[in-house]
Amino acid sequence: MAYEIELDVGGEKKKFVRNEPPMLREMTKALIVQQQQLKMYSKDDGPTEDDFNKNEKNLANFAVSFWKNQFKADQFIAGCDKNNMDILNSAIADSLGGGNEDSPKKSQPKTSTKQ
Repeated sequence: MAYEIELDVGGEKKKFVRNEPPMLREMTKALIVQQQQLKMYSKDDGPTEDDFNKNEKNLANFAVSFWKNQFKADQFIAGCDKNNMDILNSAIADSLGGGNEDSPKKSQPKTSTKQ
C-alpha cells in the first residue's frame, strides 16, 4: 500500500510517497502518539496548551519518520492540511495494527453448533 501526502512547502505543493508497510520504528512512534493523546484527553480538566503542542510535535515526528525524512517536522506542521491529517491518522492506525488491509488476517474462531 502506498501512503501519499501532499504538503505545502514554501508555497509550493510537494508530494511525498511511502511504499513500505510500517516498521518497528513507526510502530513505536505511533505508540508514543497514542499514549500522549490518551494522557491529554483523560485529564479531569482536559488538555492544556502544552498538551496540544506536544501532540503536534509527536504527530510531526511520526510523519517525518514514517515518510523516511523526506521533509522536516516544521515543514509538516506548516504545510499539513486536513486531507493530509486523515492520511497521517491512517498511517498511525496501520502502525498500531488497525485498518491495514495488507496485513494477514487472523482466522476467526469457529462457533459451535452444539445445543
